[in-house]
Amino acid sequence: MSTLVDQLTSTLDRFTEAWKTNDGQAVANCFSDDGSLINPFGQHAEGRSAVAAMYAEYFGGMLRDSSTTLKLTHARVIENQHAFVDGDQTIYGPDGSVVLVAHIAALFRRDGDDWLWVDSRPYTFPTILG
Repeated sequence: MSTLVDQLTSTLDRFTEAWKTNDGQAVANCFSDDGSLINPFGQHAEGRSAVAAMYAEYFGGMLRDSSTTLKLTHARVIENQHAFVDGDQTIYGPDGSVVLVAHIAALFRRDGDDWLWVDSRPYTFPTILG
């Protein structure tokens, strides 16, 4: 049986593979039916269909032909059916340039040996002006 870290890393890998298609529904399929997303711009999508619509809008615009990487940095199991995850995400434009670097705080729900995104909150850290 694979470890929690292996399972969650596989979940994040499935998400990045879905992202490569630039298909909002493919990415949203990584979410639970009741999943939600508040993106780094403060937009909120509640439910898988709203998450799909949000990603479709971005893939049609600023994220067109983009790709992403996700690195798991911390995971904590909550009552065996949920895991709270921290990770680092980098989004790349079609030319390979970095579009956005974000930290992700997310809640996942166990689905067999897989995990589904329940709530995702990618955000950027502020720059301290001095």
